[in-house]
Amino acid sequence: MKIRLRELRVTTHRTTERIPLSETVTFLHGPVSTGKSTVARLVSFCFGGALEQTPAIKQEFVAAELDLEIGQHSCRFERALTDTSHVRVSWTRGDEMGSVNAPISGGGEALVEGDNISNLSDLVFFLSGLTPIRVRRSKRDPQSPLVRLGFRDLLRFCYLDQGH
Repeated sequence: MKIRLRELRVTTHRTTERIPLSETVTFLHGPVSTGKSTVARLVSFCFGGALEQTPAIKQEFVAAELDLEIGQHSCRFERALTDTSHVRVSWTRGDEMGSVNAPISGGGEALVEGDNISNLSDLVFFLSGLTPIRVRRSKRDPQSPLVRLGFRDLLRFCYLDQGH
C-alpha cells in the first residue's frame, strides 16, 4: 500500500498553518510543548482517529486538511474538530475525480457507485487499489466469521505496536 503524505494544513481561530512534509523523512524538532506531537496526532485525526482535547486544541483548533497520495490518486482528507463521525475525502487521478463524506466507522450505503465501499477504511483500500483484508473474528474458533480488517488496525498492528 503506497501512501505519501504531502502537506498538513491546520486551521485555528487566528490563522492557517501549513506544514510541508518531505518526500523521504520529516523531522519535527523544537522545545517542549511547541506542538511536535500534535502534528502527528492531527495526521491521525485526518485518518479518522480521536484527537486528544488538550487546552490548546480546545481553545484554538478549528480543522485540519491533509494532502496525500494514495496509490495513483492525489487526495485531500478534511476534518473539522466538530465532526466526530466523518472525514471529507476528495481525490483525482487523471480525468477521474471524486469527493465523499466518508463515515469513520460503520457506514451504510456505498460511497463509490458499484463498489462495496461504505466507510473511510474501505475508501483508503479502494484508492490504493487493494481489497480490504479479511480475518477471523476469533483466533480460537476456526469457524468464526471473516470480518474486514480496517486500515487503522493495519497501521496499529504493523507499524505502531512494535516493541522494538
